[in-house]
Amino acid sequence: MRTLLMARDLWDVVESGVSVEKNLKTKDMRALHMLQMSVTDSLFLRIARATSSKQAWEILTVEFGETHKILLRKRGNLRTKFRGMMMEEEESVAVYTKKLMEVVNQLKFYGSDISDEEVIRKICCSLLSRFDGIVSSMCGGNMTLTDVVWCLRAWEFDTDEREKREAPHNHNKRRRQ
Repeated sequence: MRTLLMARDLWDVVESGVSVEKNLKTKDMRALHMLQMSVTDSLFLRIARATSSKQAWEILTVEFGETHKILLRKRGNLRTKFRGMMMEEEESVAVYTKKLMEVVNQLKFYGSDISDEEVIRKICCSLLSRFDGIVSSMCGGNMTLTDVVWCLRAWEFDTDEREKREAPHNHNKRRRQ
């Protein structure tokens, strides 16, 4: 048994136990192995010569542009996009808030602190004028972001349904004249 363990360079572990340094080195090699096994063949060739998981990770972050400088630029671009978003004329609340939340989630992914209150303010300020009545009654209250979105969607649905019911009546009135 001793010969087998010596042949696999494991005897020192059996004989003297695992040192903290050796244990960390083993964890590092396992992490490096996992990184190497998780990437495509073309990426593997770029990290194959890495001698530590940290070195492989640094190669991957540079490869995919996730350096601190680039993250700051991405956050800035997303923040500008967020500030400039406005609901378009034929857009529904559901579509607009979905687009807005995609940008918000990207901002959060890249480390921006964006509160629900800020998102609510953005929604209230960027809706079409037909929402002015509902917005003035909602904003300033203690509603959650989810409540605001669902309230707007319900109001829009009710308004659209009312307009559909009234449309045939308006059409008939015009014909009679």
